[in-house]
Amino acid sequence: MPEVLFQLPDDERLNLQARIREMLVSAILDGHLPPGSAVPSGRKLAQQLKVARNTVVLAYEHLVDEGYLVSRERSGFYVSGDILKGRAPTKPPRERSGASLAHWRGRTRFDFRKQRQITKPADWQRYPYPFLYGQFDPALFPIADWRECCRDAASVRAINAWAGDRADRDDPELIEQLHTRVLPRRGVWAQDDEILVTLGAQHALYLAAHLLVSPSSRVGMEEPGYTDARNVFLSHTRHVKPLTLDESGVVVDRNLTGCECVYVTPSHQFPTTVTMPVERRRELLQAADAENFVLIEDDYESELNYADEPAPALKSLDELERVIYIGSLSKTLAPGLRMGYLVGPRVFIEQARILRRLMLRHP
Repeated sequence: MPEVLFQLPDDERLNLQARIREMLVSAILDGHLPPGSAVPSGRKLAQQLKVARNTVVLAYEHLVDEGYLVSRERSGFYVSGDILKGRAPTKPPRERSGASLAHWRGRTRFDFRKQRQITKPADWQRYPYPFLYGQFDPALFPIADWRECCRDAASVRAINAWAGDRADRDDPELIEQLHTRVLPRRGVWAQDDEILVTLGAQHALYLAAHLLVSPSSRVGMEEPGYTDARNVFLSHTRHVKPLTLDESGVVVDRNLTGCECVYVTPSHQFPTTVTMPVERRRELLQAADAENFVLIEDDYESELNYADEPAPALKSLDELERVIYIGSLSKTLAPGLRMGYLVGPRVFIEQARILRRLMLRHP
């Protein structure tokens, strides 16, 4: 069983056996020891409580007689599976007065509950046509290949390679794969120190926004656009400016004036699925240089193109380092496997790496 730290009640009117029984009964009725779970061996609990082993064993036998525990030969004592059936909770949830929570109201810098949230039905997989994005068909997942990779990652050599602390760098083999195989497919050529591994594209987007957007910044955002990108920007600034779309994506016009950052999904616009042609991409890059703003390119689902040849990423045309590129492997593998990456100028990635360390040490 998992390691559980027990503490005897302070009621000195009871003898040791009674206090041990009360301690275990409380743990069972409060749900800390679920039905069917093993309780510590008599020797182990006696060592933890610093009492005689016989005292613990006698307490266990009393609890067996009372129906709280069951004894299994050569296995030990377990919480009875029937003990909680038909029983009302012994301790109702503690009601907190409004006054007790009042001091928390307004303490957080931003109320994320007021933002529009992305939701989906819990049983969406039972729908014949769920109309959801970013999910996957379990039947298509390469289970055999994944198992082989897991076996390789569990070797002694592999564990020694990935189990260490890498706060100041990423796994060199993963960076090599991104550098030589993934990014070139999008026409992006980057050095190792211009790539940062993240926990999915959403993490990469938050890092970029945190580094580039201040409360006074004006951010250009596709309209309609990705809800959680807008939520990320609105958590940093109130000045999120909607940008018009046409059949070629974001319209390059005066609306871009005054923006410090512009968020775009040129390869597969969300949610219209429009692909921005190369000519429009060049116009956008020229505007970024003329108006001195940074482009944040979210290249989600770029590899899922069923109609035409995939267009090169906006970053591939970026000669003046105006583009922060965000990519993800979660769409290719599965949404539960969070892996993304940031590509940008060396000085930007250096700061993003430090910020990532402050958030989660390293992926």
